[in-house]
Amino acid sequence: MLGGAADDIAAVIESRRWNSLLDDAARKDIQSDIPEHPLSEDESSRIGALILHSSGTTGMPKPIHLTQRYVLGYAACHELTPQETGWTNLSTLPLYHGFGLLAPCLSLSVGMTCCFPPASIIPAGRSTVELLRAFGAETLMSVPSIIDDILSLEESEKNDALEILKTLKLIAIGGGALRTDAGEYLAEKKVNLVNHYGVTEIGAIAPIFRPGPDYDWHYLRLRKDLNLHLEPIPDSTDRFKLVGHPIGWKEHFEIQDEMERRPGASRDEVRIIGRTDDVIVLKSGEKVMPRLLESALMTDPAIKTAVCIGSGFFELLVLVEPSSQASETTIEKFREHAWDLIKAINPSLDQHGRISSIEAIIVRPPGKDIPRSDKGSVMRREVMERFKQEIEAAYSELEGGMDENGATIDTSNLTASVQRMVEEVAGGLFSEVVHSLLPEDDFFERGMDSLQSVRLARAINNALKKAIPNSTTRRSLTAEFVYANPSIQSLAAALDRLLKQGGVDTDNGESQTRAANMQRFLVDCIDELRKPTQTKREGSDVVLVTGATGNLGAHVVGQLVRDPRIKKVICLLRESKGKEPKDARLSKTLASAGVTVSSTDFSRIQVEECDPGQWFRSDPEGDECFNNIADEITHILHLAWPMDFHRTLKSFRPQLHAVQGLVRIARAAHHARPGTRVRLFFASSIAVVRHFSDVGGLASRGAKVPEVGMDDPDVTTPMGYAEAKWVCEHMLVQVGRDFGAEVEPVIVRIGQLSGPEWVNGVWKTQEHLPALVRASQLVGALPALQGSISWLPVDRAAKSVGEMLLHSGTVERFLHLENPVRQPMADVCTIMANELGLAAQHMPFDEWLQRADEVGATRSLESFFKNHFRTLASGAVVLDTSKARTISATLRGSGGLPRDLVVEYIKRWRQQGFLQ
Repeated sequence: MLGGAADDIAAVIESRRWNSLLDDAARKDIQSDIPEHPLSEDESSRIGALILHSSGTTGMPKPIHLTQRYVLGYAACHELTPQETGWTNLSTLPLYHGFGLLAPCLSLSVGMTCCFPPASIIPAGRSTVELLRAFGAETLMSVPSIIDDILSLEESEKNDALEILKTLKLIAIGGGALRTDAGEYLAEKKVNLVNHYGVTEIGAIAPIFRPGPDYDWHYLRLRKDLNLHLEPIPDSTDRFKLVGHPIGWKEHFEIQDEMERRPGASRDEVRIIGRTDDVIVLKSGEKVMPRLLESALMTDPAIKTAVCIGSGFFELLVLVEPSSQASETTIEKFREHAWDLIKAINPSLDQHGRISSIEAIIVRPPGKDIPRSDKGSVMRREVMERFKQEIEAAYSELEGGMDENGATIDTSNLTASVQRMVEEVAGGLFSEVVHSLLPEDDFFERGMDSLQSVRLARAINNALKKAIPNSTTRRSLTAEFVYANPSIQSLAAALDRLLKQGGVDTDNGESQTRAANMQRFLVDCIDELRKPTQTKREGSDVVLVTGATGNLGAHVVGQLVRDPRIKKVICLLRESKGKEPKDARLSKTLASAGVTVSSTDFSRIQVEECDPGQWFRSDPEGDECFNNIADEITHILHLAWPMDFHRTLKSFRPQLHAVQGLVRIARAAHHARPGTRVRLFFASSIAVVRHFSDVGGLASRGAKVPEVGMDDPDVTTPMGYAEAKWVCEHMLVQVGRDFGAEVEPVIVRIGQLSGPEWVNGVWKTQEHLPALVRASQLVGALPALQGSISWLPVDRAAKSVGEMLLHSGTVERFLHLENPVRQPMADVCTIMANELGLAAQHMPFDEWLQRADEVGATRSLESFFKNHFRTLASGAVVLDTSKARTISATLRGSGGLPRDLVVEYIKRWRQQGFLQ
């Protein structure tokens, strides 16, 4: 029953109906009893004009009540000039759809001629082309399926259709996503695509306009007149949600599509990545955004539809529907084709969101359509119901399959068998720590995810089938078995129990009552608390630094003294022959590097002049410097190393003794304070792995150098500098084995560092790259260099070193420090040549080297430039930084060097007088 306000409004509407039909006299007689009720603007915005239903993509369709003013939003949805509004438009869209309202509303508002297909036909590709020709239309509004249909026509028909499409001023595509391959094909053919988008609650969100060269059809251009704004999605730096204010609503409306902005666009243009509510939650609680895989698969012409399935299970399946192009292909061939695509896509997905095997692919059986909403979107819930039988069969096949070449169980050494199986299934971050797992380490704490647990359970099942092939009582294990036994130790014990009981798991961790289990954990936790421990107060770390007068060392010291965790930084300098006080000497070094340290921070620096090499050669018992440092240090950062490429290994013996001395003081620190395990951070070099691809066999050709030890000495650059670093690396590996409870050695191989970017410091001119630039100025041209560079600004590197050194968790034995973003060497040389006014044509390297030698510009580095420079400095050796990036946020976020910074380096060298 209508209320009073509704009755009044109904009466007003009724009176207006009579006003249009009656003459003045009759109208007055009939209206005498109708109350006056002029409409306010607020009321006119709330009166219902029409009801549209939501598409039902994520649930039951819902009625959306829309206002009179809502319709005007369609009437204003354009950015056309008066001349452009005179174009003739063909719309293939149904008038009951929001997008379908756009064409008639624009016709009524700006006079754009609007044409529709006859009511007797269902629009398709061929009929749409015929209508465009018949009407002489200049624009088209349509849906992706029509475009797909046009592109599926016979070759001659398709070519004729393309000629017509190319004449159109614009083609607005909406109601769903246009296939990437279709859009890119049309764009390549110079077809003017406009990506259109809307939601029922707000209306049309992307305007109709004539696309220019600045427009990218992959992105939606947002309207400016609807009070739309983008809000960042929590825990994401580059994903957004769109928020609007529907006409007549008091509250805002959040659109459940996840978007990313178009980089460099002059206005808001976005691309839809997926729905924020379109998430598959696996049984483990891990979440998967299915659109990433689905969209990637549907770019292939053979696949019409791809739908991921997995809510409530431990891993994903994917349902694929062949396109008309694959109609002649057998199901098995099509499945193999889909699996090949997935194998290529998998590395770009989260580990737990990958498809594990070909058995996880369901090909849509004939006669069973994929449920869709009226706008063509896949209805996921209905898919789960309709394909329930196929889904259950696929999961059963995954669990029951047997790999003849898979894992086996050595009953005499179950621990080793489990270790081997765990290593085989490891992926992602877990693969980087799996070889260092202790028997009691929890898999999931160290990085195992649900998909790896599923694969491990399958490997165990395969191994058990081989170990007890004729068992009638053995039952298949699931990932829950791994979750119940999440370490090598507990899994080996569980397997031992299974083998003794014929494969029947009578104690899977649930035989104890819940209360008893909780009590056991409580006792374990209390026992751990009662163990003696070394408590560490905030600001209690003391770092011993060698090489503080070097460029990297100066920047690291500047970083450390500003860190609130640091109580003191002890800088160990070589004894100076001059009379300058040691504090002043360090202060001057910091200033020349561009490092500013306040007097308060400098008070936390202790400068010592000691030779750590002497700590190895003599008894330090009475050495006051040694004992004082051992009483305090928690970390050692060893950066000091002579940059001399002419010295032989034998001449680096003092540096080897220095490393031994630092190990000795680290052990002394542990014995002085048994709760302390000193982290000894040794700066190695990319020169140690110069010949990795040469000695590693075919598998290493062109591969990144892994963050592991190198057993073969021939991997190094043949010069004492690199050879001595290799000896130190292996010395420290052995220290970790022999004295791991006392010392934690960490070896960091460092690539090419450039000058600082955040401060006005210097790129030391003694290094080979500044020397190359100066020689080029004398020669009159830069050398022609191929490959790529990975220069890392020294202050950025220093921040990364600090993050690695002070990382609170476990640190891998080997790490790499190099810019993970590589840039073409030729591009950087062009920037430098322009800034220096050198010839645009670069000189062949051998000719350049000869000319540089003639002018005496490279004498100290002649051998290095001749034998090693092009390999080490031009990208022939690429360091893998995967492990380092997991513990260094700075390295994870590192980008390439901007042009302005390269120019700034030239300016600084000129200011120093190094360059003309």
